[in-house]
Amino acid sequence: MSLLYLGFVLVSTLCMGLVDRRWRLFLFDRPRVALVAVAVGFVVFLAWDLAAIELAHYSKGESPAMTGIEVAPELPLEELFFIVFLCYLTGVLHGLFRLLLDRGDRTGGTAATDGAGASRTGVVA
Repeated sequence: MSLLYLGFVLVSTLCMGLVDRRWRLFLFDRPRVALVAVAVGFVVFLAWDLAAIELAHYSKGESPAMTGIEVAPELPLEELFFIVFLCYLTGVLHGLFRLLLDRGDRTGGTAATDGAGASRTGVVA
C-alpha cells in the first residue's frame, strides 16, 4: 500500500488553502458559500463517478502509487479527496478571476504602458 497519490492530492489541497488564505479568494473570503459549493460539487461529481462506474465507462486504474483502498467497487479512496480538491480549486480560481476583474474595473480596464505602447510586462498593448 502506497500513500503517494493520496499524499500529493492532500499536499496540493493544503497549498491551495495557503494561496486562498493569503489572498482570501474563496474559503477565507466567504466560508459558508465555499463549504456549500464544495459539498454540492462533491455530491454532483461523486454521483457522476458512480453513474460512470455503473455504466462501465469508468474503472479504477492500477498504480503502485495508490493505496488500493476502494470505498465502493471501482471507486478508490483517492477519488474522494481528488473531487474535494477539484471543487476547491475551481472556487479558488473563480475568486482569483473575480479579484483580477475587480482590479481591472478599478483601474479603468487598461494596462499601464510606457508611452510607446508596451506594457510594463513588455507585451505590446
